[in-house]
Amino acid sequence: MEKGLFKRIGNTLSDIPKHWRTPPGGKHIAYNEFAAYSFGGIGVNTINSLFGYVALSANCLLLGTAYGIDPVHLGWMSIIVNVLNLIKTPFVSMLIDNTDTKYGKFRPYLLYTGIPTAILTCAMAFIPNSINYTAKCVILCALYAAAMIFQSLYALSFTSLAQVLTPDSDERTGLLSVSQFIYSLGPSIVNMFLPIFAGLIPGGLKSFTAYRILFPIFSAIGVALSLWTFAGTREKIVVPKTYVAKVKFTDGIKEISGNKYFWLYYMYNILSCMKYGIGGILVWYCSYVLQSDTVLGIMNAVIGTASVPGMLLAPLLAKKIGKRNCLILFNIVRAVFSAMMLFTGNSPVLFLGCLYLATLAIGGDGVISAAITADIFDFQQWKTGKRLEGFITQFGGMLVTMATLASSLILPYFYRHYGLQTDYSVLLDSAVRTPIFNVMIITTIISCVLAVVPILFYNMNSQMQKQIAEELRVKAEE
Repeated sequence: MEKGLFKRIGNTLSDIPKHWRTPPGGKHIAYNEFAAYSFGGIGVNTINSLFGYVALSANCLLLGTAYGIDPVHLGWMSIIVNVLNLIKTPFVSMLIDNTDTKYGKFRPYLLYTGIPTAILTCAMAFIPNSINYTAKCVILCALYAAAMIFQSLYALSFTSLAQVLTPDSDERTGLLSVSQFIYSLGPSIVNMFLPIFAGLIPGGLKSFTAYRILFPIFSAIGVALSLWTFAGTREKIVVPKTYVAKVKFTDGIKEISGNKYFWLYYMYNILSCMKYGIGGILVWYCSYVLQSDTVLGIMNAVIGTASVPGMLLAPLLAKKIGKRNCLILFNIVRAVFSAMMLFTGNSPVLFLGCLYLATLAIGGDGVISAAITADIFDFQQWKTGKRLEGFITQFGGMLVTMATLASSLILPYFYRHYGLQTDYSVLLDSAVRTPIFNVMIITTIISCVLAVVPILFYNMNSQMQKQIAEELRVKAEE
């Protein structure tokens, strides 16, 4: 097996020069395009990672600790922003599905939305902390809402691009597996070096100076790299030459009403909306238990590697046990190791080790989810004759956002109940911190278990998808 692995690696390396600009036989993606999507994606995900540092959440050190915003107020700000997100969704859906340019359907938005996302994200660190508390909340909320509009379109255009670079499901899964491993270096670099560099600045991540210096530097690098993805890729949607992209939002709802795979997959996402809760523990654990930004940077890098095995093994697992069973397995793994965190809080090594193992499932989940989304697009086109990437992702996002609205105040009210309000230094006290951590862990476990239920009924397999792809190809050539 080891010799076979080395042989495959050797064959791939020898193929790169031969197929740098021309895809190998039977494939649709040349290596230069593979590189543009993967390495340019480092830049896209660098910007997306910076956006995570200004999230409307108590776990955000900038908004919580530095600005001193009450967790419940952050929860309400999040609700307001998510309502705005719901309002914008039909417009974004129609915008994408009615886009038909010489650059394609998704690539133009990589060009138009990256810089506004970066500027608005950076601006959130420059609000004077001395102004009125209410005004501060309003300004931060407004900036975040504006940034979210551009960032969501920026992230959507990048992830959706992978789904139209090839009509072949196996090639798509292989692309997603390797490219996610590569472009995840963006978040890894940001999450490692931003805290480490911040630790060299007075106040670190609990003050403003670090963000005001480091955000613009990382943003400039991210935007520059993302242009490589725009310039070096080409969309290959398989549609008849006479096809015209024109989809109304109301028509889209009618079109997907019979797509059971859409409903099952997005019910999975809805029930998954709290399974990432333990991710916020790392920042607080390093900041208030270990009390070190440097350790946070190192642990971000270590925890970041946890997604790699799942990313790389996802294509093999998908072939062996199917995409549905992969999602079930990943959720069970996350739930089991999350549960172990309840009993290891007094040991940093064991606690962070369990967090690492719980995070193993995230990378694989991301690859399989993206592959399933692309299969849903193909099924929709096969069933109705229409490509509805924009509508499916945006309408599905609306459903997930509504679920997030319903749950967004659950954790903040527990935070306040256990004593966390505007003074985040109370997290130094284990009597306050431990029950808060336990609630974050328990909600993660519950979400993982519930998410498995709808995916049990997802029965599209690789043979079915290949047949759909072939029929779409034949129709496109008629």
